[in-house]
Amino acid sequence: MNNWQQAAQSYLARLGNAEYAERLHAHKKRGRLAKTYRHNPSEYHRALVELLGQNDEAGFKSLKMLQGYASDLGV
Repeated sequence: MNNWQQAAQSYLARLGNAEYAERLHAHKKRGRLAKTYRHNPSEYHRALVELLGQNDEAGFKSLKMLQGYASDLGV
Protein backbone atom coordinates (compact mmCIF):
# COMPACT_ATOMS: atom_id res chain seq x y z
CA MET A 1 0.00 0.00 0.00
CA ASN A 2 1.36 3.39 -0.99
CA ASN A 3 1.87 6.29 1.36
CA TRP A 4 -0.91 8.34 -0.29
CA GLN A 5 -3.31 5.40 0.05
CA GLN A 6 -2.64 5.17 3.77
CA ALA A 7 -3.20 8.91 4.14
CA ALA A 8 -6.38 8.64 2.06
CA GLN A 9 -7.71 5.80 4.23
CA SER A 10 -6.95 7.79 7.35
CA TYR A 11 -8.78 10.82 5.92
CA LEU A 12 -11.78 8.68 4.96
CA ALA A 13 -11.93 7.17 8.44
CA ARG A 14 -11.87 10.62 10.05
CA LEU A 15 -14.47 11.89 7.56
CA GLY A 16 -16.75 8.92 8.21
CA ASN A 17 -16.52 9.38 11.96
CA ALA A 18 -17.23 13.11 11.67
CA GLU A 19 -20.21 12.57 9.37
CA TYR A 20 -21.63 9.88 11.65
CA ALA A 21 -21.25 11.97 14.79
CA GLU A 22 -22.74 15.10 13.20
CA ARG A 23 -25.75 13.33 11.74
CA LEU A 24 -26.37 11.27 14.88
CA HIS A 25 -26.32 14.46 16.94
CA ALA A 26 -28.84 16.08 14.57
CA HIS A 27 -31.01 12.95 14.73
CA LYS A 28 -31.06 12.98 18.53
CA LYS A 29 -31.60 16.75 18.63
CA ARG A 30 -34.86 16.22 16.73
CA GLY A 31 -36.01 14.04 19.64
CA ARG A 32 -35.43 10.68 18.02
CA LEU A 33 -33.79 7.68 19.63
CA ALA A 34 -30.16 6.99 18.78
CA LYS A 35 -30.93 3.34 18.04
CA THR A 36 -33.24 4.38 15.18
CA TYR A 37 -30.46 6.24 13.35
CA ARG A 38 -29.20 4.67 10.11
CA HIS A 39 -26.04 6.16 8.65
CA ASN A 40 -25.58 6.75 4.93
CA PRO A 41 -22.25 8.22 3.80
CA SER A 42 -22.35 11.46 1.87
CA GLU A 43 -21.98 11.52 -1.91
CA TYR A 44 -18.58 13.17 -1.40
CA HIS A 45 -17.44 10.31 0.84
CA ARG A 46 -18.67 7.68 -1.60
CA ALA A 47 -16.90 9.40 -4.51
CA LEU A 48 -13.63 9.47 -2.57
CA VAL A 49 -13.93 5.77 -1.71
CA GLU A 50 -14.52 4.98 -5.38
CA LEU A 51 -11.45 6.99 -6.43
CA LEU A 52 -9.34 5.23 -3.80
CA GLY A 53 -10.56 1.87 -5.10
CA GLN A 54 -9.54 2.89 -8.62
CA ASN A 55 -6.10 3.93 -7.31
CA ASP A 56 -6.66 7.42 -8.78
CA GLU A 57 -4.39 9.60 -6.67
CA ALA A 58 -4.82 12.73 -8.79
CA GLY A 59 -8.62 12.41 -8.84
CA PHE A 60 -8.78 11.79 -5.09
CA LYS A 61 -6.63 14.80 -4.26
CA SER A 62 -8.44 16.98 -6.78
CA LEU A 63 -11.88 16.15 -5.36
CA LYS A 64 -10.61 16.65 -1.82
CA MET A 65 -9.24 20.08 -2.76
CA LEU A 66 -12.46 21.09 -4.54
CA GLN A 67 -15.05 19.85 -2.04
CA GLY A 68 -13.18 19.11 1.17
CA TYR A 69 -13.89 22.53 2.65
CA ALA A 70 -17.61 21.76 2.70
CA SER A 71 -17.24 18.39 4.41
CA ASP A 72 -17.94 17.77 8.10
CA LEU A 73 -14.18 17.89 8.68
CA GLY A 74 -13.81 21.23 6.92
CA VAL A 75 -10.48 20.16 5.41
